[in-house]
Amino acid sequence: MKVIKQCSAIILGALLLLNSIFSFAEIDSTDLNYIVKKNDTVWGICKTYVSDPLCWKKLVEYNQLKNPKYLPPRSVIRIPKSWLIDHPTTALVIAVEGQVSVTHKNTTEKKILVVGDLLSQQDIVQALNGTAMIQFADQSRLLLKANSTIRMETLQFYDPGQLVNTRVELLKGRVKAQVEKITNKNSRYEIVTPAAVAAVRGTEFRVGHDLDDQGNAVMRTELLTGKLDVASDINMQSINAGQAIMAIEGKGVSDPVNLLPRPLMEINGARSFQLPHDIQWFPIKGAVSYKVSLMTESSQLWEVSTSKPSFTLQDLDSGNFEFLIRGVDAQGFEGRNRHLKINLP
Repeated sequence: MKVIKQCSAIILGALLLLNSIFSFAEIDSTDLNYIVKKNDTVWGICKTYVSDPLCWKKLVEYNQLKNPKYLPPRSVIRIPKSWLIDHPTTALVIAVEGQVSVTHKNTTEKKILVVGDLLSQQDIVQALNGTAMIQFADQSRLLLKANSTIRMETLQFYDPGQLVNTRVELLKGRVKAQVEKITNKNSRYEIVTPAAVAAVRGTEFRVGHDLDDQGNAVMRTELLTGKLDVASDINMQSINAGQAIMAIEGKGVSDPVNLLPRPLMEINGARSFQLPHDIQWFPIKGAVSYKVSLMTESSQLWEVSTSKPSFTLQDLDSGNFEFLIRGVDAQGFEGRNRHLKINLP
């Protein structure tokens, strides 16, 4: 009986400890943890992040500051997220190839997307036979591929604290994201589909959204660098660089699989060519097809699929380009890229 009481006490203590951990995590998730810099003041922090004129007083009480006139550098000031100013920003279109349109918020008119356009929250961008490169306030980039549509659900950026809140809804097709390293742990960068949400922690990844035979939304995510969390209403999976994962609406997120390796080639690196030129690579075990993309520094010129491990390059203007080759497996996951730099005199 004594042993049973001791075990019960231990279990009860563990449950209380577990409950306190989860409660702390829940409370902490509602705060912005601002890291104090040299010469920061309570008034200055309030002016940047909070609209309430009594913020300075509330912030002192909320953080129980004993000496509000001096904030030690690298100390942490907690600001409830419910206090934060709604701080919308815009995204810049830095490259457009082919036919791409934009429908701005509160309008139904489709306009041709051009370089220099600014995109706001709720704007919808649709790429038909073209592509677009979009740059966010923190210098992260998103490549919208052909036959794809996105909606800018949330675009927020607090420059002094490098707090980023970017949420892009992938309505159809594929995107490739290159996200700057997130320095503020309260920042958020997400690609959303009906099947799942891909939440980024400083990385480069691709996301595709289509429908299966039953009409359910399917999300395929391929991670090239960094780490990524993919969450649905049912479960969540974390993946590392070199892995891919599939989420199906109503069925949750599957276990991760490894990406196909880079194609091996007899040539690599920078090289000058005369056109037309046949580019060949060794077949990849497990690949059912291959994707070939031609890139400049800021845009994708075109992308094609081929069933053979070869491609004829022709009809290109002079300049410096990057040729990307990757295998595609039976599940539709695109593997790691082989990069080939091309100089056409």
